[in-house]
Amino acid sequence: MFHKLLPVVVLCLSLNADLQAQSVDGKVKLGQAQVVAINLQTKTTIAQQAMGQSIDFNVDANCLHQYLVTNTTDDNHSLRHSVNSISFNFDGMGQKRTFNSGNPKDLNGQMGKPVKELLDKKYDMIIDPYGKVKLAMPESFPANATDNQMAIISSMMKEVMEVVQPPKAGKSSFFRVVPEKEGGVKVGESWTESGATLTDKYETTYVLTSVSDSTVQVDFTGIATTVSKAEMMGNETTTTLSHKLTGKIILDKATMIIREKTTNTESTGSTESPFGNLPVTSKTTSVITVQVMAGE
Repeated sequence: MFHKLLPVVVLCLSLNADLQAQSVDGKVKLGQAQVVAINLQTKTTIAQQAMGQSIDFNVDANCLHQYLVTNTTDDNHSLRHSVNSISFNFDGMGQKRTFNSGNPKDLNGQMGKPVKELLDKKYDMIIDPYGKVKLAMPESFPANATDNQMAIISSMMKEVMEVVQPPKAGKSSFFRVVPEKEGGVKVGESWTESGATLTDKYETTYVLTSVSDSTVQVDFTGIATTVSKAEMMGNETTTTLSHKLTGKIILDKATMIIREKTTNTESTGSTESPFGNLPVTSKTTSVITVQVMAGE
């Protein structure tokens, strides 16, 4: 009986060895005048305790933005980033607000000014073949002052608000997922990226989980902390949150450009206010889908 099973065992071991031996090169392939169109959708729910009661906030947001490939060589890719549209639905503190930048009435209304400023922000960047930023122009945009309500909404769709900010030189751009490594990165291998600013700190671990004829899948987990300031009833508040992230990325194998990325974030923390420390919990799900269009 054993000699009949032996070929099957050998075959299984061989298939497993082939799987482990699979590797990919993270080099990004872009073409002159291509447009990489990105659709970002986020859904955030926040529960904040105040004076013995729970105050719930919900925001569904959508942002369409793109990178235009202005020049490409073997050593560099030059891209221009712009934001096409922003929309959101807000429900909290007994109020409901809907906004769509494609609607002239909304764009010229109370909440239109800060969104117009976001739509006007464009930047150029140069990345290396693996998506690491060599140069961004301008290096950053100053934060714009917003009214209290818009500040609350902005804090709940942070990913959308951050889309307009150029990545820092030496850091990963949107296009960097699988890092450079001699011989490529093999299935099962992991790598970690971390960073910090004055208000944020993060560490994310990625694992190359599978490779097919057309796609590459990368799973990730991470932790982060954020500190943000806002105004409540004329008083400044400080919210500190700890985040746990999980998600996956599907890459196009031929170009190593993201096709889809899903991130789930659970957060806990508190808000320091004149009313004491107010506990906060939140959940955010973001889904990115990408379409690459050939240049003219």
